[in-house]
Formats: sequence, C-alpha cells, structure tokens
Amino acid sequence: MLLIADSGSSKTSWRLVNKQDVLSFHTEGLNPYYKTVGEIKTILQQDLISHLQAKPEDITQIYFYGAGCSAPKKCEEVKNALSHCFPAAKVVVDHDIIGAARACCGHEKGIVGILGTGSNSCYYDGKSTTEIIGGLGYILGDEGSGVHIGKAIVSAYLTHEMPGELKKVFDETYHLDRATIDSKVYLQPNANRFLASFSLFAEEYKAHPFIHHIIEDCFNLYLDKHVCRYSNYKETTVHFVGSVGYYNKDILVELCTHKGIKTGRFILQPVDELVGFHKYK
Repeated sequence: MLLIADSGSSKTSWRLVNKQDVLSFHTEGLNPYYKTVGEIKTILQQDLISHLQAKPEDITQIYFYGAGCSAPKKCEEVKNALSHCFPAAKVVVDHDIIGAARACCGHEKGIVGILGTGSNSCYYDGKSTTEIIGGLGYILGDEGSGVHIGKAIVSAYLTHEMPGELKKVFDETYHLDRATIDSKVYLQPNANRFLASFSLFAEEYKAHPFIHHIIEDCFNLYLDKHVCRYSNYKETTVHFVGSVGYYNKDILVELCTHKGIKTGRFILQPVDELVGFHKYK
C-alpha cells in the first residue's frame, strides 16, 4: 500500500492508495519546526494509524511532502517518526514546495506559488526546483499567506482602523480582547495558526472595500517579493496551491493580469494530484 501526505503548518492531508481504492484522512500539521519527533509520533499513532483501516506493516511506501522539510535535518526528523510508526515502509520526505510543483506541473516547467497558512514559491524545470524564493516563516516572511492577511486583520482591529460595521461583526464572531490576543500571539504555541485563522474572516467579508484592500495589499506584496523576482516570470505560467490563493482566485487573477503574469492552475490540495503522479509515473 502507498501512503501520500501533504503537510502544512495547520493540517496534513493523507491519501492511502490500495490498488484502485484511495482513502482520505486528515491530521494536524506536522511541521518539524513546530513539532518534536515525539509529538509527530504521537499524532501519527493517535490520529492517523487508528483510522487507517490498514495495519502499519501493510504500508510499503510513504511519500511525505511537508512545510518545514527543506533542511536535511528536519526531513530526517520526520522520516524517523514515520519509520518508527510504519516499520515496513520505504519513506521519502521532501519539501512541500516539491509536492506543490509536481501537483501543478507534473513534468512540465512552471512557477509555483504556495498560499496557505504560510507562503513560498519556486521555479520548477519539470524535474526539480532550481530556484526557491520565500519560505522564511511568519516572522520574516509569509507575504500573501493566511498568517499575513490574518495579522493585517487583527492589527486593523486593535488600532481602530477597522470600520465600525466590520468591528461589530468581528467582536460578535471572536469575542477577543487585547490581553487574549497578546497571550495567543506572544505567549502560547502556534501563533501562526492563530493569526491565520482570521484569514477566514477576510475571505467571508472580502466584498467589503476595507477587507478587499487588505487582501490586495497582501497579494501585491507577495507577487512583488516572490513571483516577480524570477527573471522569466512574464514568459512562464504561474500556478498557485493552497486555500488562501484558491478561495481568493478572483482577486489574485486580477492582480496578476495587471502585472503581466500568466496564471495557470489553482489547486486547493495538491495531495490528490500527487496520488496520480506517484501511482502512474
């Protein structure tokens, strides 16, 4: 049996492939910068293996594409956790940007942007990524991401920039005060996921000019600092992966058109495309 995973900082999507059957599972994100090897093992055992409908020893191959898996040391940490839980499997761990590129482009060249909880981008030559711009995390980077948009929403709320009608809805939805926000951002774990959660508010109210402007600003910064840094960006199709890009496709396409960027595929979850890539390659 083949097990494929696409893991972001918030969520991991799993697909178990057994001949013609494909089963879907989800766990929380397994970014090795935010999770220890022990924590990853616990999540695998409690939230994945118990629901797999297959014995761990029946899994013979695992392809894991994950946020935070660019450094060899971090890849090895995730691989060790997977090998511990699935002792019979050949385990391959790679960066989520590789998974996104394979999902979007297959064996063709292209520029790929990840716009989910975090953000990243790469140039893919049909075999490997020859250039990566981004992936600096939510403190130094993540422009255009859920974290970036969510941070802008929270900042506008706290500094009284948010229009009164939106502030009223925000208060009724989240019931937050300054002390709680400070604690969530500066004292508690998973601040990136907390901030990214407010991108759902932006998505729901993006028709409001104030929110629309925030999303545009975040996407413009992403395009300028990432996509437009590739020397051939006007001659190469740009694909996007992740929920933030997918659900705000209309805004992103308009901005790309204005900048002379040719857009291609918008994929919500690359894992289903990766099933085909690995099953039929």
